[in-house]
Parts: sequence; structure tokens; C-alpha cells
Amino acid sequence: MIRLIEFEKISFEVWDALLARLSSPSPFLSRLFLVPWCLAFCSGQSVRVVAWFPSGDTPEGLLFLRRLDYGGWTFLGGENVTDYFDAIVTPGGEEAFWREFLEEGLPALGGGPLLLPGLAEDTPSHVILPRLCEEAGLSCLVEEMDQAPYVSLPGSFEDYLALLGQKERHELRRKMRRAAEQLPGLSFRLTMTEGEFMLDMRSFIDLHRKSAPGKEKFMDDQMAAFFHEVASGFFRAGMLRLAFLSSEGEDIAAALQFRAGRSVLLYNSGYDPRRRSANPGLVLIARCIESAIEEGAVEYDFLRGTERYKYDLGGRDRAVRRVTVAS
Repeated sequence: MIRLIEFEKISFEVWDALLARLSSPSPFLSRLFLVPWCLAFCSGQSVRVVAWFPSGDTPEGLLFLRRLDYGGWTFLGGENVTDYFDAIVTPGGEEAFWREFLEEGLPALGGGPLLLPGLAEDTPSHVILPRLCEEAGLSCLVEEMDQAPYVSLPGSFEDYLALLGQKERHELRRKMRRAAEQLPGLSFRLTMTEGEFMLDMRSFIDLHRKSAPGKEKFMDDQMAAFFHEVASGFFRAGMLRLAFLSSEGEDIAAALQFRAGRSVLLYNSGYDPRRRSANPGLVLIARCIESAIEEGAVEYDFLRGTERYKYDLGGRDRAVRRVTVAS
């Protein structure tokens, strides 16, 4: 059975429990991300939660949707800040969920079109949906929208370096040595305490804005408040990895990461362009990978975007696709 629920009435306990069942629980599907996004950017928009009850009174599937201005629906969240989208469904129930959604949920919402971006190639939804749409007589367009490079992590940083190509390994070691030579008192740290968090988020926002004109425009006051709220929630949950490279006590590069399941995800970063020649951004991400290995992560996800540094650090492509469903 499919039911439509208002966003404000969804149980956080049920939401958290269902997400925890996934083998790779995406931070972008959590209430720690979607609730701040909705509060910041959903004013005046129609939002619905599609809840799936195959048996009993506890949902085994949740799909968060918002109404498009031109009609139809899309995932809750914005493509400019959300790397992956999907439904949250008990493993093994994905096909039954999407089948009932197309049969019951979509008509109850008033029909399509249904715009579903950000579906990673290793999730069941982007495989299941085209087939079910064909069976239901619905149009389904699948487009590749981006790549999300990632690294499978071995047991040590030395083993990670050994996985890189000879040229990439040589260049990374050279740049790390150069950074140590050019930046006195070079150090790496993670935000550990509530007191550090408040100061460190200001430092992160400042470095993000400095690093490029486009980033300064992106990180306006509204976006900065959203980032702070999201980071605060993940910090309290023990899932934030806010990292810095510093020289003589001054932060020169910052990376905001999430720990989710067995993965660490690089969400956003920034650096002081005055120190560009020392490659502080690349060196920081290398140290972040080392830190992820030390805490037992098995994957480092660079998220969407094909920036050169991701491949220099061993990234392999993961396709991210957009599915559009129409009658």
C-alpha cells in the first residue's frame, strides 16, 4: 500500500531506522540533510513523502518529492548541493516499491512528469525503473548526467599509494614534499570538539569563498547558513569529518566530508589561493584519504564532478544518471 504523507508529519525515528538498514546509507537521504535543505529552500513549494507499507504499520519505503514549477515532481533536494538522490527502501524491496509507486503513488500525486536526477549506477532504482515503466506503458528517458569518481581503500596509506599509477604516485609524493618545504609548520587536523566546530566552520566558509569567484557567488549568506546547519547536525551525529591543512597555525585549506556507513564522502572544499603553488588542496585531500584509511573506511567518494585532481588521486568513475518518467 502507498500513502502520501506531509513532510512535517514524517517520523524521524522511522526515517532513521529505515535509512540505517541500507548497506550504504547516503547522507543526502538523511533528515540531517533534507530537513535543513527544506527549511532553507522549500518556501512555497509543495512537498510530499511517499510511504510504502507492504505489510504492517511501519513503512519499508520512503520517497521524498517536491512539486516542480511547471508541473510534475522531482526528488527533494537541489542538484546544486545534492550529489545523490534515491528512494529509501528496505534492501530487496526496491522492485515492489517502484512498481506500486508507478501504479498507485504517481496517479495519487496527479501524474508526471517525474524527474529523477542523481541516481548512481550501482543503485537498483536506475536499473529497475526503465523496465517497470515499459511494462506500465510509460515513457522513460535515461541520461548520463555526471560522473562521481571514487577510490576503493586498502588497509594502509602506503598500499593506497601503491595502487596509483607510477606517474600519479611520483607527482603526489613530490607535491607533498613541496608543500612541506614551502609551508612552515605544516599540519593536518580534524575538528574534534563543539568549541572547535564553531570557529572551524567560519574558517571553512572563508576558505571556500576565497578559492574561486564562482564559489564566492555560490556561498552567499543563505547557502552558508544551510552548510552550517547541515554540518552541525552531522557533527552531533559523529558523521562530520571537517579537515584542515594549516601552516604556522593559519588554515590554508579545508575539506568538509561525511562519514556514512563504510565510506567517507568529500562534500566540499576550499583553499587560500595565495598558497596555490604549494598545492594545499590536493595535499589536504591526500591526508583526508590517509585519515579515512586509518579509521577503517573502505571507500573514499569524491562525489559528482570530473575535476582532474580526483583522477590524480586514483579516482575511478561511477556514472550518475537522470531518469525522466512521463505518460
